[in-house]
Amino acid sequence: MIAQFNHGDHDGAIHAAIAAIDDNPKDPKRYATLATMLIAINAYDEATQLLMQAIGLFPEDGELVYNFGLLQFRQENWQLAIQYFQQLTKNQDNLGQDATYMVALSYQHLEQPQKALAFALTAHEAAPHRLDAALLTAELLLGMGAFQQAADMLEPQLRTKNAQAFFTYGMALTGAGQDGSKYLDDAKRLDPDSYDQKANQVRDIAGYLLHKESSDD
Repeated sequence: MIAQFNHGDHDGAIHAAIAAIDDNPKDPKRYATLATMLIAINAYDEATQLLMQAIGLFPEDGELVYNFGLLQFRQENWQLAIQYFQQLTKNQDNLGQDATYMVALSYQHLEQPQKALAFALTAHEAAPHRLDAALLTAELLLGMGAFQQAADMLEPQLRTKNAQAFFTYGMALTGAGQDGSKYLDDAKRLDPDSYDQKANQVRDIAGYLLHKESSDD
């Protein structure tokens, strides 16, 4: 079903997921699979009805709770999303790590960078190999002017050859007074459209450095 959905047959996959629930209504994973599909196609009302029913039946199921948090996040209900994700952040598994990362992302959207950073760091420490948590942590540090810390956070991730990692690392080096142009060039080469969208961040850093130099003088 998931492969069918990912290949673009959304209606067929959703009908198959509904049939799977009818075949075994006592399996919470089947509800979670359908909910994931509905959220992916922005069918938020249907996903809400399904998840409220499923959580009523299986209140302890972490995947259903996570999906409800994700549903709220996608609808920009950041505070409500946090309430659901935080129910899972103590879990020592992938779901707990994902929930911790999503709490950080939600606080970032709420423009509470200190809280976002605390959860992003926790997510990174739990899984140092994960690019998403390292990248979010570095971006938050960058926004606070902690340029060297942001660079140190991302340096191990450069092996991924990810355009966003190169961009943020180049920005961090530049902010720290080093030459980050090579990494910015790599980011532009790998993903020119995304680079152009972020071009004002480069100008912001340049402006910050000019202002800092004038203040130092």
